[in-house]
Amino acid sequence: MVCPFCTSSECRRSRRRNLVDYVASVVGTIPWRCSRCSSRFRSRATPLTHLLSAHCSICGNIELKRISGELAEGIGAPLWRFLGIPAFRCMPCRHKFFTLLPLSKEVEDTELKIAS
Repeated sequence: MVCPFCTSSECRRSRRRNLVDYVASVVGTIPWRCSRCSSRFRSRATPLTHLLSAHCSICGNIELKRISGELAEGIGAPLWRFLGIPAFRCMPCRHKFFTLLPLSKEVEDTELKIAS
């Protein structure tokens, strides 16, 4: 995420504070805060181009690491494990989750270069 005011990439998720923040999150925009200039703004966690690829639901990161299904937790985890749905871990926020969406082509290309 890049701050629209100072163009810094040191942005983090901010808490929702009022009704406008909650209504905006229905459309997919969430509050962010710049660590450098302390400005607050709303933006999508995941760009529209990445909505059809696997991404973290918390921070929107697409650089994910495939993990064993036994490591991911949640209410539906036993069902996802039984069905063989792949599990992923977001590196920055350490969120573990299951998803049916494929990895981004950018991430797959990086993994192929590392494996070679």
